[in-house]
Amino acid sequence: MIDEIYRGLPEIIEEYMDYTVTGNVPAVVREKFIVEILHAAGRVASASRKLFNPGLIGPFCLEMVYHPRRGFTVFEVSARIVAGTNLYPLGSPYSPYYYDEPMSMGRRIAREIRKALNRGMLDQLVY
Repeated sequence: MIDEIYRGLPEIIEEYMDYTVTGNVPAVVREKFIVEILHAAGRVASASRKLFNPGLIGPFCLEMVYHPRRGFTVFEVSARIVAGTNLYPLGSPYSPYYYDEPMSMGRRIAREIRKALNRGMLDQLVY
């Protein structure tokens, strides 16, 4: 992954040379960073709607690095369920706050499709 940063952001690579690779392992983000990360995801979703209709649909992953002085740098957007979610088949560390049962990404998508079908809104979900 760091080679992607070097190709795209060569001017800051030296500051990221001391890093820990977490790879495809679920990590819990410190609470103070959650709002910043959600804003970044919102900006990506908004930009995708401006670039193509209807924009990103479904799950996506912001792949990023963190630097104590610079904050988060997004170096890739994966418009798919990322492999790391396979390591957490019962849901993310956050899913218990939203659901009363284990909720993997696939189960959540299936549930949202079922809801749209039952409400007659499938055409708004699938195109």
